[in-house]
Amino acid sequence: MAIVHGMHFEHMATEYAGARPPYPDAIFDSLEQAGVIGGDREVLEIGAGSGLATEQLVRRGSRVVSLEPGERLAALTRAAVPGAEVVTTRLEDAQLPDHAFDSVVAATSLHWVDLSIGLPQLHAALRPRGWMAVWRTVFGDESVRTPFRDRVAQIVSQREPGEVDSGREPRPTMRELVAGGWFESVRTETWSWSVDLSTDQVRRLFTTFSDWTAAEAEAAAQAADDLGGRVTEHYRSVLHLLRSTVPE
Repeated sequence: MAIVHGMHFEHMATEYAGARPPYPDAIFDSLEQAGVIGGDREVLEIGAGSGLATEQLVRRGSRVVSLEPGERLAALTRAAVPGAEVVTTRLEDAQLPDHAFDSVVAATSLHWVDLSIGLPQLHAALRPRGWMAVWRTVFGDESVRTPFRDRVAQIVSQREPGEVDSGREPRPTMRELVAGGWFESVRTETWSWSVDLSTDQVRRLFTTFSDWTAAEAEAAAQAADDLGGRVTEHYRSVLHLLRSTVPE
């Protein structure tokens, strides 16, 4: 969360912390098995938010330095995960030591970063052949059609032309991450999962989406209420795993 638009979450820090569902354990299992996290690995986290991923990183044995530009969000992470060092700064403004980290991770945050600045900074902060793991949740699996998702599509269809951003690959893409030659692709993994949400949980969750208005979030909550007050949402989590390159 590193550009002005990303500070949307800072303005609703407490709501964000309580509304966003956790990431699947499978993501952290995969990272731990690969040696990206755990085992006293020195990990730099970009955009900690309220500590949703930070807690898992520390719990699995990583020594974590988290960057979070929002003061309220940073405070929430410090309170929730006292084992992490939380620095209130954007990645673009951070003063990072050279070759200090084994891995860098970014959970639903790197799309806010200017990659032309951020990627070389991360490369310099990593030890040779260090890991970078970038993941985010896609809220709404287009391969699974439900009555609630039909209603969501109706809400989105009312937007002005050019405001609809459906069908695009979640950013940053692997192509963007390898651009510039600082990192090379290892693999991309995807997990499908579902969560049951009440009307109030739908309202709170959709309110945290930076591209949804308050009126649209209320319309989504009304749709959930019309469908019995509880809906099952189908989501995807996409992980890009890379390693830093070695200059020739």
